[in-house]
Amino acid sequence: MSNNRHYTFLAEVFQAAPINQRIFSGSELRLSEGSAEYRLAVKEDFFHAAMAMHGAVYFKMLDDAAYFAAATLEQEYFIVTKSYEIHFVRPVTEGQLTARGTVIEAREGEWLAQSEIINEHGKVVGKGQGLFVRSRQRFSDIQGS
Repeated sequence: MSNNRHYTFLAEVFQAAPINQRIFSGSELRLSEGSAEYRLAVKEDFFHAAMAMHGAVYFKMLDDAAYFAAATLEQEYFIVTKSYEIHFVRPVTEGQLTARGTVIEAREGEWLAQSEIINEHGKVVGKGQGLFVRSRQRFSDIQGS
């Protein structure tokens, strides 16, 4: 599979996920070799009781950006998150967010990737790093691939 076709497939998988269709609708994913960019407009639906973005949304954005950066380097198998650690830098109450993920180390069947979320003012609001590993599920076994 060519790189561009693989990136298109990954973006379609991202958009087809029920969580991205229902909760994170309108999100955008762009991919290139070893990197990913995930854009999302903040909604009040993402807030906790203190009216700022819940940590679950930080985690999802950071994990997705790092995950898809790693997934660009694996064309045969789905990968899964083995571990991911996040650091909250500042609260988010509005605006457009961009999470950028980058692979920092690749070994056979294992990828270490980092990501950060930037707000529309260019400030880092969260960052993290995780380990991603090859699963046993082949992309060719995914329905619609």
